[in-house]
Amino acid sequence: MSLEIAVKQGQQTMESMGSFDDLEDALTEFNELINRRNWHQSVTTISLTDTDKNKCLAQYALQEFNHSEN
Repeated sequence: MSLEIAVKQGQQTMESMGSFDDLEDALTEFNELINRRNWHQSVTTISLTDTDKNKCLAQYALQEFNHSEN
């Protein structure tokens, strides 16, 4: 299984945050990213995608606390 975590900036720009072969590793990283603070205001969502099947497995819309400083 090939997994990718990406962040969406603005309306359409996607930036890869990493690729993983192990689901547990991918979920750990995904969880760390959704709990992170200090995201730039332009970052709106984080997604986890199975690139072999081209299927989004999880998507998280950043909340106010994700954009705030500690």
